[in-house]
Amino acid sequence: MKKKIKGVSELKNQKRSMILLFLLMILAVSGCSSNSVKTDKIIEDGLNINSISIGLGGSEEDEGITVVTYHFNLWNRTNKSIILKTVEPIISNEIQERLIDRDIRLDINKKIDGNTSEALTGTFKLDTRGLDKEGIINLNINVNKFNVAIEQVIGMNDVNN
Repeated sequence: MKKKIKGVSELKNQKRSMILLFLLMILAVSGCSSNSVKTDKIIEDGLNINSISIGLGGSEEDEGITVVTYHFNLWNRTNKSIILKTVEPIISNEIQERLIDRDIRLDINKKIDGNTSEALTGTFKLDTRGLDKEGIINLNINVNKFNVAIEQVIGMNDVNN
C-alpha cells in the first residue's frame, strides 16, 4: 500500500515539473518576441526629441510682451544624413491668438548626420498686456511638439547595383 502511494506522489511531481517547464518555455518565447517588437519600433523612429526646456521672460522694448524661449535636442536615430529644413512649435489656439508675430517657424537648412543630435533654440513673443505673473503662468504655455520638415537623399542600395 505504501508503494502505491509513493508511485502516485512521484507521478504528481513529474506532472508538476512538466507543467512548470512548459510555462517557463512559453514565458521565454513571449519575452523574446516582445523584445524584437520593441527593437523594430526603435529602428523605425527616425527623429526624436531628447529634451526640451522652456523659459519665459519680459521684453525690454514693451512691458506687455512675454518672450518665450524654447531649447531642444533633435536626435537623428537613422543611419542616414538628413537636411533639416524647418522647425515650428505646435502651440494651443489660445497661445496662437496672443502671438505678436504669427510666423514662428525656424528656417534651419542644416545637415544632420545619422546617429547624431542637433541643439535647436527658438523664440516667440506673446501679448500679455493686462496679465500679472500668475495670469501668464495660467496661460499654460507649453511647447513640447514640433512640425519638422526634412529632406533626405536616397538611392539604390549597393547590393542592388
